[in-house]
Amino acid sequence: MIVPLLMTATVNPRGMVGANFSVEERATQYAEAIRFYLTLDEADVVFAENSDSIYAVRELLSADAAAQVEWVDVSADEYDQTRGKGYNETILIRRAIGQSQKIRHAGCFFKVTGRLKVHNIGRLIAETEGMQFVADCKDHRLYEWLRMPINGHVGECRYWFATTEFFLQTMLPYGARMNDYDVPLANGAIQPPYLAEDAMLAVCRIARKQPHCHDRFRTQARISGRGGHDLGKGMGFFYSTDNDSLALRFKCGLRQILRWTMPWWRV
Repeated sequence: MIVPLLMTATVNPRGMVGANFSVEERATQYAEAIRFYLTLDEADVVFAENSDSIYAVRELLSADAAAQVEWVDVSADEYDQTRGKGYNETILIRRAIGQSQKIRHAGCFFKVTGRLKVHNIGRLIAETEGMQFVADCKDHRLYEWLRMPINGHVGECRYWFATTEFFLQTMLPYGARMNDYDVPLANGAIQPPYLAEDAMLAVCRIARKQPHCHDRFRTQARISGRGGHDLGKGMGFFYSTDNDSLALRFKCGLRQILRWTMPWWRV
C-alpha cells in the first residue's frame, strides 16, 4: 500500500506574523513541489489548504497533473492567526485526515510542509512500514557543552509519519498548547511561546519508549526549497533558509554519517 503524502499548505497567510513570501510566491512553490512529488512512485499526493486559496495552486498545474492530486480544502473559521503556524497547522491536519479519502483508506499518512521537496522521501517512507510513528528530532547537549547559543533540543516538523490513530490520540492534544508568540498573563507575567517544534520533541520523547515508533529516521532527509523562518542572526551555517546552500548540503552529509555510525546520538 502506498502511504498518502499529506502536503500542508497556506497559500494566503493574511499577514500572519512570521509568515514569509507573497501569495503568488507561495502558490508557485506549492505547485513546483506537487510536480516533483508526482514524478515519484512512492507518493500519493493529498494537498490540504486552509486559506480558501486552493484554486491558486491548482490553476498552475496541467489538467493531467491536477487530476492525480486529491485536493482537500480545509478552510474554516476555527483558525487563529494570533497563535501562529504550529497551532493552525495542527487544525489543518486534523481536518485533512477527516476529509481525505486516501488517508481514511490507508489509516496513515506522511506529512510534508507543502512548499518543500524531500528528495529522498522514498527512502524515508520505506522506513515507516509496520510503524505507528516515525519522525526526527535533535535532542543532545553538544551546543550547551560548547556554550553556543543554539537549541539542541527540538523536534522536526517539516516531515514525519503517523497513523491517524497515533496522531489523534498522542499528537493532537499538544496542538491546544501551541502558540508562536509571548502571551501576557493577568498577573503581569509572560507565558513564553510553545512551538510546534517543542510539541514534536515531546512526542518524540514519548514515542522512543513505545513499540512500533521511532524518533529518528535512519536516513537523513535531503530537502530543497526556501525555508520560511527568520532565525540565525547571521549564523548562516546553522540557520540558513536556503536548503540548497553548500552549508546545509555539508550538514546533511555529516548527519547521515552520524546516523549510520552513532544512531543513538540525536544530533
